[in-house]
Amino acid sequence: MELLIFNNQYFNWQITTNIQAMIKECKDCSIRSKAVQTLSDEEFNFHSENCAELELEPGESIFKEGQLSSHIAYLKSGLAKINKRGVTGNNQILKIVQPSRYIGLQAILSNKVHQFSSSVIEKSTVCYVDARSFRELIKRNANFAHELILHMCEDEVSYFDRFVNVHQKQINGKLADTLLFFSTKIAKSDKFTIPLSRTEIGALVCSTRESVIRSLHEMSDSGIINVNGKHFEILNEDLLKSISSKG
Repeated sequence: MELLIFNNQYFNWQITTNIQAMIKECKDCSIRSKAVQTLSDEEFNFHSENCAELELEPGESIFKEGQLSSHIAYLKSGLAKINKRGVTGNNQILKIVQPSRYIGLQAILSNKVHQFSSSVIEKSTVCYVDARSFRELIKRNANFAHELILHMCEDEVSYFDRFVNVHQKQINGKLADTLLFFSTKIAKSDKFTIPLSRTEIGALVCSTRESVIRSLHEMSDSGIINVNGKHFEILNEDLLKSISSKG
């Protein structure tokens, strides 16, 4: 059976039959989305025949803003960022994507063109699913569609929360949110790595590189955090949470 495999450098899909080394069987995957778990055996086989898994290195693109949305992406492992180019030409990071999340649902359901870009920020595994087959499963299986709606609702609420926080909080409050997010949601440890440059952190919190550097130095000098490049350690979590809540 011929499957589709993604050529990330040129963003072209190429037909190939010799892909055993690059694609793992979906049936052996232990990290299935909740939506895929609702599929019958027949539907799951249909899904598997239209899915390809790729390993991406940090900085590699998942898809780009303005491209046709021929496939949807599922982040199996690693971390990704979603960003959109503004009127000044600068990229605004809208969200950090954690594993077990779909990327690009909006485009295949409501638009034929991606309205934002996405790339991985650490070594990641991404599953690409053909958009036409994905839409067919939505039509066939109501539970599959229901799980996708829940997924999109969760994303929308998180965007609302982030929008309010980045526009109403000062730089220290926004950075405190970011540090707590990477500590509690991703690393689940007081010691963690943020795989972003200071400029990218600024794009994430709607601030400048200089403001990010200054604020991190202030927190470090105050004994709240320890900073070594992209490596962080929270020394006073209570005070950091206080800064986050007060904004």
